[in-house]
Amino acid sequence: MKKFLSLVLALVMTMSLVTVSAGAKDFSDDGSITYKEAVDVISGIGVVDGYSGGDFKPTEVLTRGAAAKIICNLILGPTTTSYLSADTAPFKDVPVTNVFAGYITYCSQQGIINGYADGTFRPTATLSGNAFMKMLLGALGYDSAIEGYTGANWTVAVIKQAAGIGLDDGNDEFVGSKAVTRQEAALYACNMLQATMVGYDAKTSGDINGATVTIAGDKAKEVAQGSYDNNMHKPNLQFAERYFDKLDKTETTDDFARPATKWTFKGDKIGTYADAADVTYTSNVKLGDIYSDLDMSEKDKNAEVYYNGVEADDVAVSKGNTVKVSSSSANNKLVADGSTVEVFYDEDNNDVTICIIDTYVGTISSKEEKVSDPYVVVNSESLVTEKDASTSVSISGSKARFETNTDNFEEDDVVLFTYSQSADEIKSVVKAESVEGTLDKYTLGKNLTLADTEYKYSKNIAFSFGSETSMTTKSDYVIYLDTNGMVIYVDEQEFDASQYAYVLYTQSSNSRFGKDQVQLVMSDGSVKTVDTDDDYTSLEGTIVYYRADDKGEYALRQAANVHKNGSIVTTEDDRTYPISTNGVLRNGATDFDMKNTRAAITTKTGTTVYGNSETVFVVAESDARGKTDYSVYKGIKNAPTIMSDDPTTSPTVETKAVEMVYTTSGSSDVVTFAFIDATGAYVTNGKRDVVFLAAESATKMITDGDNNQYYLYNAVVDDEITTVKVKAAQDAGSVVLAGNDTVNQVVTNADYNNKGLLTSADAISTSDYTTLTGTGVWKLSGSYSIGLGGTTASASVRYTVASDAKMYYIDTDGVITKIDDVKNISSDSTATYIGLLDVTDGDIAYLFIQEVDNGKQEGAGSSGVVLSGISASYSSGTVTVTLTGTNAGQVYPVTISLVNGGTLVKLTTANVTGAATTTTATISAALSAGSTYMVTCGDQSFVLGV
Repeated sequence: MKKFLSLVLALVMTMSLVTVSAGAKDFSDDGSITYKEAVDVISGIGVVDGYSGGDFKPTEVLTRGAAAKIICNLILGPTTTSYLSADTAPFKDVPVTNVFAGYITYCSQQGIINGYADGTFRPTATLSGNAFMKMLLGALGYDSAIEGYTGANWTVAVIKQAAGIGLDDGNDEFVGSKAVTRQEAALYACNMLQATMVGYDAKTSGDINGATVTIAGDKAKEVAQGSYDNNMHKPNLQFAERYFDKLDKTETTDDFARPATKWTFKGDKIGTYADAADVTYTSNVKLGDIYSDLDMSEKDKNAEVYYNGVEADDVAVSKGNTVKVSSSSANNKLVADGSTVEVFYDEDNNDVTICIIDTYVGTISSKEEKVSDPYVVVNSESLVTEKDASTSVSISGSKARFETNTDNFEEDDVVLFTYSQSADEIKSVVKAESVEGTLDKYTLGKNLTLADTEYKYSKNIAFSFGSETSMTTKSDYVIYLDTNGMVIYVDEQEFDASQYAYVLYTQSSNSRFGKDQVQLVMSDGSVKTVDTDDDYTSLEGTIVYYRADDKGEYALRQAANVHKNGSIVTTEDDRTYPISTNGVLRNGATDFDMKNTRAAITTKTGTTVYGNSETVFVVAESDARGKTDYSVYKGIKNAPTIMSDDPTTSPTVETKAVEMVYTTSGSSDVVTFAFIDATGAYVTNGKRDVVFLAAESATKMITDGDNNQYYLYNAVVDDEITTVKVKAAQDAGSVVLAGNDTVNQVVTNADYNNKGLLTSADAISTSDYTTLTGTGVWKLSGSYSIGLGGTTASASVRYTVASDAKMYYIDTDGVITKIDDVKNISSDSTATYIGLLDVTDGDIAYLFIQEVDNGKQEGAGSSGVVLSGISASYSSGTVTVTLTGTNAGQVYPVTISLVNGGTLVKLTTANVTGAATTTTATISAALSAGSTYMVTCGDQSFVLGV
């Protein structure tokens, strides 16, 4: 190898090298990286890295300039390489300002790369496999002139030599003329690390047109080990031992007992990577077939077998043996369709190792991003067993965690995972591929046909609805496939409420009108009478899935898992059963109870089901004239409270039976779609949303044409910025201060009347949230942290903000702006805040930040100032206030408010005339013992406990 440039020598001698962090990096596109081991090693030692977005882009082609940088990183190390520069342009199309100029200059001076005959280098052009191999050979010490890497047939010599020393190992489809991708470059560079360096005893040089060139020389000879550590465990000196002496490669076994390679760098583990199996099977296999496939000439009567990393029963791999790896005599029930059977053959010792690895299916129940090693939590849907095939293994707690780039997963994703029993941990997790369609047929325990395609069952198949026998043909399902294309998970097709309807009335072609028709209540609350392709009188009074053809003719199919809370029938609308009093349905339950404050729904005595944020409710209410309105709600917290018994009377009075026809998700008790006739029942349109009312936006009282009186506020209702009409006369028990224009209010469980006016609301429940109020908001280091309170960031209290927290700015006019990221919050010592701290996880779930005008009064002009401090005390009906930083003659408004849950209730405001520097004043106010008050003036506030 030629000597380094004098510049490089100087850098190495005068600088301490920066430590390159080791360890396999989790790239966001890990799943698309074919040569994972090579990419991990090369990125782990800093030769090739990912992009700022967290991805590696494995299939992106390599440019000639980028290739030069890789070679420099390999020879000089990433730190020294970063200081390379060019004093003069190495090629006419590579100015000294080119980002790759230093790398190209170095490689050119070392004879590793060449330009084109026209004097260009073309740094942005793609690089062929042949050209990159030539660079790597040059870095290993091969001389282009001596080895024949020049002239018209240079590629022949390059590829012969590169293949001969294994630079293309791992890529059986290497084509030298094709452009090299980033992951291929990593593979070849990783092979080069393990390749042996060469040198020459003698070279003959000559002068040709003023240039010194090598004319001839002896053959390349491998460089002896010398004083370098034998970290690659091969004869003579490998490239990594010369240039990356802290990189170590060790032969070992992985957690599935497969022969493997362990890589470490500077003592830190990069990763352990299994060797490629000599043969692989995806079902049970005869031992004689393994003998033949390995081309064995001698039997191994005690071949070791491992199941998920744990040693199982030895078997005899011999010629013609018809016994399978898993049989009644050994390893019973350990192998079936979908199992991976990897076989490794040590030909020198005639040793066969058989590793059985099962693939399981699960769902992502949660993911944790706010830790140093992010992870996902896997909920196993498959039954995981020990090697006896019967003792179950619980995948829970820390065992259910898998450290990974969480950006690749979302909650409820269906995933494939492997589990090592020897390590007692999940070893891999990938998203499963899915296929949707209509089930044509299935054979119990064997296969199913979906959309005319047959799929075999994988060994560890699971069904979201509990049992295979619950499947029904002509219904729509989503199947998830293992890596071999076998079904490993079956789920009902994701519920689409738009394709569901309630069948109100039917008639057949035998009726007086002579045609098949149905009247449907659609999921959007509309009512349609449509022509059908068949007689569907048997479906009257149930929920159906429908499809319409291009002629508008409907085909119906009863939805799966339909339930009723009584012997429900359609009301005849006659004198006995008028719709005006019964509604469109009758014979429901007289103990129906559904509240928007809870998920549980009592449909009738002894039956409780549950709504969630995806449940669709269609609620029917008929008036005294028999006219029926259909209202639609999505999510239990948005649905109305509906009760058979009126809770506002004492004792409660039964109002009417409530009818509910509904579907559930599989065999669970979670409601997906519900049709409810609530005519005559107790119904309120309450929402258990968190409601924020911006005080500064309050209008004067408005009286509309129907004599409704209300105040209009800018508001946040749960996560939506909107406006809310607050009824002037609130219902008894409401904590809302209608018309309040001085103090922001945060409430919950708001009720609205049929005019859309907010009529009442409750204080924030302490069982749900801890309410934080005060002055001072501070931006802190950390992605999910914020400081609240205090006059400086260091004096504030640090809180963790939930990743899905709902945060808002409110300006001095009451205009609300959403804050998308905690990073967008600026420090403000004068801003006031209301925060809701989730009592379950201790994170801030809601944060409302109010900008203030720093105590300036309109017309005060330049005389308005910011106070430097405030304090207060209370005694016998008098509050004594001390203001610091006042100006003589300036008027300062001091407000005293009661701290009540998530709101400040203003009690009084007094104007205090300032003195020079410090002002003390008394304000008359009757405060209650045991209560907390806030005394505010401009940008300062003081919490006063009485």
